[in-house]
Amino acid sequence: MIPVTSLEIHIQADAPIDLGGNPGSALRGALYEALRAMYDTGASVHSRHAAGDNPVAWLLALEDEETSGGKDVPRPIAVRPPLAAPAPRLSFGLSFYGRGRSHIPLVLSAIHAMGTIGVGRGRGGFHIARIEAVDPLTGQATLLIDEGGSQVGALPEPPGPDDYRQAAQRLAGKPLMVTFLTPARIVQHGHLCQRPELRPWFQRLLERTRLIGELYTDAPPWVPFKELLPLADQVAIRRDDTHWVEMWSGSRRQGAMRPSSGFAGQVVYEAVHSSLLPWLLLGQGLQVGKNTVKGCGWYRIEPQ
Repeated sequence: MIPVTSLEIHIQADAPIDLGGNPGSALRGALYEALRAMYDTGASVHSRHAAGDNPVAWLLALEDEETSGGKDVPRPIAVRPPLAAPAPRLSFGLSFYGRGRSHIPLVLSAIHAMGTIGVGRGRGGFHIARIEAVDPLTGQATLLIDEGGSQVGALPEPPGPDDYRQAAQRLAGKPLMVTFLTPARIVQHGHLCQRPELRPWFQRLLERTRLIGELYTDAPPWVPFKELLPLADQVAIRRDDTHWVEMWSGSRRQGAMRPSSGFAGQVVYEAVHSSLLPWLLLGQGLQVGKNTVKGCGWYRIEPQ
């Protein structure tokens, strides 16, 4: 399994913060701006092994020449945007995959700078109230940094394969409820998927898992596509309460607005084969579909 380390950043606004219609994109843009100002060496990074050449490019602009010529390379970091309406206190999350974990101190220092630079429309400033590590499998939070800025806890180790297998056993044989907290933009055979049929987005999740493992871990997991995808084809939807969310985000590279729309909300599937469950549970931390680095494709799983 991919080692996933998730942090929850709780902030206190110094001035009203307006993250617009796409909070994840606004946060990713502000983080990139702060990282570039502090750590960008200006070098392009064309190899997964060259993080030292430019840590900012490695985190957010890697074009690995060994993987599809650098196209569509997943990042070792993803945003989880605030789900509540803007308030004086709000929180957002960051997930780090594999070797991305080693860049956590660098990213946290950039978040401090974000508070001074400001985020969103009007550049609302903030200071950090506390930082927690959140287990991507159980949701259990561990306080790392308190409101005074003191480190009070150590970063826990991420869940391992046995943890995912044990969690999967508790879900086996039951209908499965998946809540897409942010829009999932899933493309199948060149077409957008308007409904959360399991096979298309599960296939995208397996592809993402394989690539992240190859790029950012020393021991990539073996992903048995031929065994798993026929099982995903057999899973029917029991109830679909998802809806379509229209959303756009800016692209610095292309200098234009790009769609990041997708389906969000709850869907209940009939009992899912036990072989699929560890991968689906892993996806809670990895997210799925396009624009994950900007917060899309974040979901939670519950037994129904």
